[in-house]
Amino acid sequence: MTRVLLHEMRRGEAGKVAVLSALAGVWYLASADPASSDWIGWWNQASIKVQIFGVIVMGSLMSAAAAWSASRARRTRTALWADTTPRGGWQQALLLWAAAWLWSLVAYAVMTAVAFQRTASVSDVTEPVWSPLLLGVAMTGLQIAAGVTAGTLLPTRITAPVMGLLWYAMFVVFAFVPDLPPARLFPAIDEHLDTAYAPHTARLLVAAAWCAAAALALLAVPALVRREVLSPGPLAVVPAVVALVAGGALLSFRAPESHSFWAVPAGQPERPACVTEGRTTACLWPADRHLLPEAGAAVRTVDRALGPLTAFHRGFYATGLTVPEGADGTGAGGATGSGGAPGAVELPVNQPVLDRRSMAEAMLDASLPQPPYECEPHVMRETGGYPDTFLVQALVHARAGSPAPYYGDRFAEAVERVRKAPAAAQNAWLEAAARAIGACRPVPPLPR
Repeated sequence: MTRVLLHEMRRGEAGKVAVLSALAGVWYLASADPASSDWIGWWNQASIKVQIFGVIVMGSLMSAAAAWSASRARRTRTALWADTTPRGGWQQALLLWAAAWLWSLVAYAVMTAVAFQRTASVSDVTEPVWSPLLLGVAMTGLQIAAGVTAGTLLPTRITAPVMGLLWYAMFVVFAFVPDLPPARLFPAIDEHLDTAYAPHTARLLVAAAWCAAAALALLAVPALVRREVLSPGPLAVVPAVVALVAGGALLSFRAPESHSFWAVPAGQPERPACVTEGRTTACLWPADRHLLPEAGAAVRTVDRALGPLTAFHRGFYATGLTVPEGADGTGAGGATGSGGAPGAVELPVNQPVLDRRSMAEAMLDASLPQPPYECEPHVMRETGGYPDTFLVQALVHARAGSPAPYYGDRFAEAVERVRKAPAAAQNAWLEAAARAIGACRPVPPLPR
């Protein structure tokens, strides 16, 4: 049996398709720029990237290759010889499936190695995430099984390209309508899982079990339909039952509102990675501690820009981190504490690689006071009709040395007017303006 399998792997078309898929995947993963990438440095995202490419691109192509190999006996008019072999129809289908699937595993392993190497070159932690990869392997197996079944039952030259196009079209539909129930049964997970989230391992494993069992059950269909070959017997019921149970469980699972079906919030770390300068603190997830040098430089910039101001947020916690009670003089959630000091706020970290300027700008934006909900914007005549919050934001960025946004000459004159005021007058105006915005009041007149 092993010799026959190796022979099929050598002469089948799946090997060539797998090599091309691996080359395309390696180029796709190796050509990504860490400065703009949303996955290089995050182990969750690295696994998701390999999985999504493996399923949508390689899986569709391998399904087409499997359909072409399965129809070979009919196309070459050797079906009679194949049907009279001692192996039953299910065994023949399993042989074709295994030959293609093993090639896909080789390509999958190469792409995984490239993705993990690139992630390890950025991240300071080594925490590979395997459950999305396992699901991708199982889903690719289901796609190949569908190709083998289609190629056996419909042995025409058009079957192979149609199978590849059908898979790709289905994933496009699911991308636009992700809430369709069948999307859970044919998963190609394309979600942004940063350090604040972790894959829902239980659901991913159930989905992998469904895909694997459905693949084995699907391979028995040609032997059940075609009378020329031996029937698979009652053994084929086992994967069918497993597929029925696992698939039913997938369709019955319910995710909480506003939560991803395939992910859960990550557990809170015992000690976040924090950096403090003066009155300003920034805390990151431990998996993002490679960003601490940039965060430290950004905190120094923000602390210098805000100086003695107390009406601005000075504590920044990466998205998903729980703010400790009393952080920055307040309780969790960024509310104002009893001492009147604004609380710590959420710091979005949308990429695994950020420079100090990007982090400083994100902290400066997060430091700004926010008006109450349903508070109407207060338009300033001095700025040319722009809200007062725009002026405060521009001033804070200008104090940090960042270029102020340009909203016209009158707006630029208003910024320059405040900037030219003595330091004490400038600080007093910003302090009063921040408190006025937080209370939904107009800001005081500009300093003269």
